[in-house]
Amino acid sequence: MLKRIAGLLVIVLAVILVPAALPQMEPTPTVYTFVSQFNVPRANWASYSEDSEKTVVPILEKLTASGTIIGWSTFEQVVHTPDGYTHGAAWESTSIAGLMKVLDEVRKAGPRPGQIAATKHEDLLMQTSWYHMGTGTPTYLRVVCQMAKADKPDDYAAAIKKYLAPTFDGLVKQGAATYYGLDTQYVNTGPASLRCLVITYPNADGMDKWATAVGGVLGKLSGADREAFFGSTVPDSRRDIMARITHSGHK
Repeated sequence: MLKRIAGLLVIVLAVILVPAALPQMEPTPTVYTFVSQFNVPRANWASYSEDSEKTVVPILEKLTASGTIIGWSTFEQVVHTPDGYTHGAAWESTSIAGLMKVLDEVRKAGPRPGQIAATKHEDLLMQTSWYHMGTGTPTYLRVVCQMAKADKPDDYAAAIKKYLAPTFDGLVKQGAATYYGLDTQYVNTGPASLRCLVITYPNADGMDKWATAVGGVLGKLSGADREAFFGSTVPDSRRDIMARITHSGHK
């Protein structure tokens, strides 16, 4: 199960570019995200990137300009694992129909050499309705995925909002982060109680500021509050990723 969680971590990369055009509100409009990710051998990294720039990026730019999708990104993992995904693309829409139109366009050209060289491929479809978009261009991404308690899956989101959301909002306002949000699966290809917290940063300094601020808050929690926060997830189910955004755009 933990391997499956690790594979699902990349799904939330898509949400890094929920467009600034969507205002912050409570609740925020639901955004759907499609992610296509590949495990590309190191010798083929350059070929995969070149293929993406020539074929996928123009399609995503065109469909963003037309309003079919509201944001997109291509990405590369920074921290690699032996069987993990290395590259991918993601796009967002306020409708499933918008996501499918991108797939239709991409598949017209058939698989590219960089994709064919991949040893593993996976598609995922996510949704999020709780997020905060700041300003600035995202360049780094951290994702923290954990299994919420299956009998009370909403407790984890409630704990995040109660104990950490004010700190998150402050960091976005300061410019240390450009986005945060909490993702769930729309198509459950993994455990339904999986929850992924996504944060993007304008630079590496932002990651340091975020870690320091969040660590400070958690370190001051009372015993009861620590139990409420950490007790809302399955022990030892946390898995993280760090990635770099190579191309992106939003409506």
